[in-house]
Parts: sequence; C-alpha cells; structure tokens
Amino acid sequence: MNTAILEKGQLKKELFAFLIITFAATILLSFVIYLISGPISFTPSRLWYISFQACMLIPATVAIFCMVYFKSKALTTETKIIFTFFLIYTVLFIFESYFQPITGTVGMPIVALHPTDMNIPLISMIVAILGILTVIILNLKKKWREGLEPSKLVFGKNLRNYLIIPLILSLIIILNYILNYISGLGVPTKEFNLNLFFSTLIPSLILSFFLLWPNYFGEEYGWRAYLQDRLFPLFGSYKGVLLLGIIWGLWHAPLILVGLNFPGQPVLGIGLMIVSTIIMGIIFSYAVLKTGSVWIAVMLHMLVDTIFPVGQYFIATSINPIFSFGTGIYGFAIMAVFALILLKFKVWKINENITLTE
Repeated sequence: MNTAILEKGQLKKELFAFLIITFAATILLSFVIYLISGPISFTPSRLWYISFQACMLIPATVAIFCMVYFKSKALTTETKIIFTFFLIYTVLFIFESYFQPITGTVGMPIVALHPTDMNIPLISMIVAILGILTVIILNLKKKWREGLEPSKLVFGKNLRNYLIIPLILSLIIILNYILNYISGLGVPTKEFNLNLFFSTLIPSLILSFFLLWPNYFGEEYGWRAYLQDRLFPLFGSYKGVLLLGIIWGLWHAPLILVGLNFPGQPVLGIGLMIVSTIIMGIIFSYAVLKTGSVWIAVMLHMLVDTIFPVGQYFIATSINPIFSFGTGIYGFAIMAVFALILLKFKVWKINENITLTE
C-alpha cells in the first residue's frame, strides 16, 4: 500500500492562497456588476447571467494559477494541454460575453445556465468543443491517462459510477419536482408535461456536455480537486468535506446578498445555501473519491443545473423557494438521506494512506 507524504505547511500556504484569491475575485466581480446593473431580480438581466457563468470560472482559474506558482508536480504535459483549453475558453468567454463576439453567435436550444439567452459566441463554442474532444482523446491511451491521473483529469476507475450516481441523483431531483407539483407547493412555468421534460432535458444535457463543460469544470476543479486535496489531508475526510461544503456555500454569499436563489431572504438564504452545498458536496466528493476523477463532479454539477430550469418549466416551480421540495428545506432533507448513506462507505478512509510532515 503506497503512503503519500505531504508537508503540512505547504498545504496551508496553497489552501489560503487559493481561498483568498478566489473569494476576492468573486466579491469584486459581484460588486462591480451590482454597481452597474443593480440587485438581481426575479428575471435577472443578461449581464447578471453572464456574471454567474464568469464566477463559475474563477475557482479553477485560481487553482491553475496556484498550481503554477507553487510548482505542482501534477502539471504534466497532458494536464497543461487541458488547462490551456480551459484558460483560452475563459479569456474568450469574458471578452465575447462582456464586450462583443469575435465572429458572431450561434442560437442553441439549450436551457442550462442561461434560460433567456440561447446565443453562444461562436469562437468560445468551438474552443469548448475542441477542449472536451481533447479530454476524451487524452483518456484513450494509457500513457496519457497516467499523465492526467495526478491532477484528477483522468476519467478514473469504477466507471460504473458515472451511470449509477447520476441516475440516483437525477431520480431524487425529479421526485422533488413532482412532489412540489402534487403537494401544491409549486406550479409549472409552462405546463406539466413529463414527455416534454425528458425530450428537452436529454438534448440539453448533450449540448451542455460539449458547450458548457468549462463552466462546471471551473467550479469543480477548484472545489473537488484543488481544495479537496488540501482540506482532506489537513482535517480528515469527514471534517474536510464539511469544511468544503461550508466554503462552497459561503462563496455563493455575494450573489445571494444581491438577490440570487432566495430573493428577499439574504441571511436565511446564505444559511440554506450552505446546507445545500454541504449535502451536494458530500455527494460530489464521494463520486470523486470513488472514481479518482474530477469529471464525474463536473457531470453531476451539470446534471443538477440542467434539470433545474427544465423541471421548473415542465413539472413545478416552487411557490416558496424556502418551504418546498427541490431547492427548499424539504428537498434538502430528502437529498441529505442520500448524502448520509454515502458517508457510510469506506472510500472516506483515504487519509489512512497520507502522512503529514511539519
């Protein structure tokens, strides 16, 4: 059995550098957009939708910067290739979204992330497609996979979990929307129609996989790869995943304070967001530990965000965002049962193979 030897002081330096820069960048961006556009309303402006996506790109961007600055051994040639595609996309997305598309936009029948504006900048779209195809190609050859393994960019092991965990999570989320409709705690934005729900969801997921993966990678590489790999050795898996969930939730605080998710309830909204991110963080972290890959967390995050608007359209939108199933406290309770079950598995004993030095 291999034992990893890590330096405690170095882990703390990397941890604090990542957190300080990530939170500072997110707060600054949110503050600037707030000054320009005002608080988030029930129908957020296009500028706020762009900024939601820009915020999602921050954690991975900072993680890559920290890996370069601290000279991480995980920066293999294969890893650098994938990081390059992500960073090029990030720069292009910021320019084409906040200023103007370089060569125009393409209309897409997609509802994830931006349900009111389906026009995607063409150059950003091409880079995203080339990037995910490169990820797939680099996972085909054993030598390349070995180069991706230290950075968790390999597809990993126990690949059946790519089917099992997303399927269970999807069923729980869909059940929550149906319970909202049945209980009268929600009504569909358009109409209750499960056929339209699934016929819209499936193509949206496919398009999200090819076109929007950098947005989800932007969050998940920061949280479930970089931050997780520093919190778990320092605090243990159970305390680490709790801290990770709290940090993830607090990172959303600037946006919640200006009206996201729980409009009119900023303090309670932040609390509920933290509860949500702890629960979802356990599920996502379990999946990463089980497979050794960040890509399953990217997939799960994409799944949750894509089901959300489709479920609102064709099953039920919560009348009260707090006292409801889905994104309300009743939904959190159901999802928490799944998370607690996952905490019982031996995969959390990863720290038995880690030795910390001063």
